[in-house]
Amino acid sequence: MIEAVLSALRSVLDPELDESLVDLKFVEDIRVTQGEVEVMLRLPTFWCAPNFAYLMAFDAKQAVLGVPGVRAVRVVLKDHMYSEAISSGKPFAEAFGDQADGENLEELRLLFARKAFGMRLEQLVRFLQNVGMPDSEIVTLRVDSRLPPGAAPLQATFLKRRARLGISQARLITDVDGVTLDAETLNDYLGAARKQRISMTFNALMCKGLLETRYELPRKEEAR
Repeated sequence: MIEAVLSALRSVLDPELDESLVDLKFVEDIRVTQGEVEVMLRLPTFWCAPNFAYLMAFDAKQAVLGVPGVRAVRVVLKDHMYSEAISSGKPFAEAFGDQADGENLEELRLLFARKAFGMRLEQLVRFLQNVGMPDSEIVTLRVDSRLPPGAAPLQATFLKRRARLGISQARLITDVDGVTLDAETLNDYLGAARKQRISMTFNALMCKGLLETRYELPRKEEAR
């Protein structure tokens, strides 16, 4: 069952970095006892944003609850300034009390989902441009279009980010609201998305480095 739990956790993303908790090495340990699962999470610093940490712990619990045979799940966040509150499993407002200050976590989730969309769109379109596809052809691609070799992983990731925002447009290349782009506006849109991608990529590299230093991890360590 541990492999099934780990597989479920691969679908859980850091909301700010748009990378899997498993790939980021945030999953330290998984314990299974008669259908009851405990997942131990760790983060790069003691003061990582508590709202992001809570979202990750919550999403991890929901993902593991979907694994066949799992009866109960406890997610424990170690070495964090709000470890106790986040590990309690309580709703955010209850766990943080006055410190929650009316924060809407779903709005925060949506904000980062939109940023992730832009980053993944820019990665896909830049790849297509680099293999020689003209912008006039890129903007006419449909969701079911067959793309050049090597584009499939980028396309699959991008489509997941589209689906998360509820975009059902038949055209593949749209803005974050599902509005189609033309060849003239495409690169202007990509310019803003590129800045977001660079920021998210830098933050991901920094977090990985901090985590490796904090827990003295070998760079090729695999989450167990």
